Amino acid sequence: MIYHRFKQGILVPLLMLPVLLGIGSVSAQDTVVDTSILDRANAAAGEAIAAAAEAQRRINQLSDQADELIQEYSEVAKIVDGLEVYNAGYRRTIAEQEKRIAEYNQSIEDAAALQRQVPPLMERMMVALEQFVELDMPFLVDERQARLDLIRDTFSDSSVNVAEKFRLVLAAYQQEINYGRVMQHYTDTLELGGVERDVDILRVGRIALLYQTSDQTQTGVWDKNSNQWVTLEDSYRRPVANAIRMAQDLASMEILELPIHAPE
Repeated sequence: MIYHRFKQGILVPLLMLPVLLGIGSVSAQDTVVDTSILDRANAAAGEAIAAAAEAQRRINQLSDQADELIQEYSEVAKIVDGLEVYNAGYRRTIAEQEKRIAEYNQSIEDAAALQRQVPPLMERMMVALEQFVELDMPFLVDERQARLDLIRDTFSDSSVNVAEKFRLVLAAYQQEINYGRVMQHYTDTLELGGVERDVDILRVGRIALLYQTSDQTQTGVWDKNSNQWVTLEDSYRRPVANAIRMAQDLASMEILELPIHAPE
């Protein structure tokens, strides 16, 4: 039904307006106004407002919870990003370690193969070194032979590992090389003319090996061609004596005339 609001806040149905307007003698006190609809409307409005307030409160609560979840998600996302970087670093480290492990395994396999080849190589090196010492000029014979005998003894000693045996062989080769680089003096005993004499030995690298008796009355040189000691003329007595003093660091170095075989 359609109502029209007059002054004094009274709602009157529009269909009743002609009747009310035609009856001029009816007073305002005789008019009946129905306010139950207004009360129900106000009550409904109040309920709607309360419901809206409750809905807004719930919305605010959900919004706060959403903000908290977003904040928590952001923090978790940062942690996840950090863990990803951390894990990426560890993956690279693990990959590098796996590469090294593979290299080590290959080295172990190569070492095993090499270890089987080293003993025959050392044997060939020792045979060559023993032949070289035997054919070389006879200087420091006892010392050099004792070194070779010591190495030979280690070959049959199971308590000495292959690396140590190989080191001894290389050290012997290095020592033999060093002999050819220096001038050396030492004393020895030689049989000269059927008589043992104390002599000073002078070695000039591997190009000359000479002796001179302690009284400087006799001087000789090792002859590579005949493999024996040969007595030198008296003219070599002073040069050889001076060379011995130089080898002993008792005289300054100078040019000397010594009997040296020309290289072939």
